[in-house]
Amino acid sequence: MAVPVVAAPPEEISIDVIQSQTRTLADDSVSIVPPFQTTFELTLTGKVLHGEMSYSPDVTDLRGEKYTLVYDKKADEWKLNLGVIHYTSPYSGGLTIQEHWEGFLELDDELNLITGEFTQYAFVVGDPAPYYPFAEPVAGEGLWYLGKSVYTYTPVVE
Repeated sequence: MAVPVVAAPPEEISIDVIQSQTRTLADDSVSIVPPFQTTFELTLTGKVLHGEMSYSPDVTDLRGEKYTLVYDKKADEWKLNLGVIHYTSPYSGGLTIQEHWEGFLELDDELNLITGEFTQYAFVVGDPAPYYPFAEPVAGEGLWYLGKSVYTYTPVVE
């Protein structure tokens, strides 16, 4: 007699973090966003965390915002798995923005944050002038590189 295998139901979790951001534009200018508290709203299924990127101010034509963090036992961290996000920003003059992300979260056994870092690479599709005069063309891609942001995550200390 076969015994059916039943997976545990998805578990909704919230991880409060302090987020710091350093933004480097294609022209090498740097800006630092003051740290602030935010929350990862995630769904755990097995060894996969599911989440969704959100933007403020709101963007339009958003595609690809869903992501997963997959547990890597060897590295003992949750690796970000995200394709390309596309959207139109209120500041992009109607041009499509593309973002490529990489990163990780290190969590303890109770899924509390130890540390983490995500890197966001931003591109614009089409002629960036006059909105992004600092953008640099990406050879053969039809994209212009805008810059990158590095987000670091630390635990909220109460």
